[in-house]
Amino acid sequence: FMKRHQSTFKNVEKQFGIPAEDIAAIIGIESVYGGNVGKFPVFDTLTTLAFENGRRSNFFKKELKEFIRLSYKQKFNPKNVMGSYTGAIGLGQFMPSNYEAYGIDFNKDGRVSLQHPQDAIASIANYLKQNGWRRGEHVATRVSYEGNRFKKYRTGYNTKYKRNELEGIAPKFASWNYNDKVRLIKLSKASYDELWYAAKNFYVITRYNHSAYYAMSVHQLAQEIKNNS
Repeated sequence: FMKRHQSTFKNVEKQFGIPAEDIAAIIGIESVYGGNVGKFPVFDTLTTLAFENGRRSNFFKKELKEFIRLSYKQKFNPKNVMGSYTGAIGLGQFMPSNYEAYGIDFNKDGRVSLQHPQDAIASIANYLKQNGWRRGEHVATRVSYEGNRFKKYRTGYNTKYKRNELEGIAPKFASWNYNDKVRLIKLSKASYDELWYAAKNFYVITRYNHSAYYAMSVHQLAQEIKNNS
């Protein structure tokens, strides 16, 4: 996928400052590089979710309204668009409201289409940039601690620490030269807890999907892509 769209990744990284491997990792996780963008009619899905009794019905009413408005603005039949079971669309699996906020017509054809790789790559980059991505900074690094289970400090991407406050914790690799506050991310394994320092860019990835496991999957896949490209 990256080889097919090499020039787009290069131009997007230059413009937005988001590494190509991080964008590619998100597309891989969200839609298997366009191989699985969803099989549910988005209009029907959003209509059902909007008018079912549930705590998120107002959210889906807003998304249904945005989807209808988007179809009018970009002149497509809303009944012909397929997506996820929650109404997410395209290679990056954007909800309709995110088209207006973050969508980029990168191929200059007059419309934003996240089914098109060029627009999807640029729109994901724009999403990350607008949510605070810092060009050239780290995302996360594995750290060591005493024992097999970690309970000494509160973990999660919403809690930040100065590194000198965290006794007995140190990066496993010397290349971590990040000096801002960090988050502690704990990934529970069968027989031990894996602990990581997470930087601001890790938090930015959680704005795409509010899960530390999701953000770590993106980061680790991105590193595999980078190391094998």
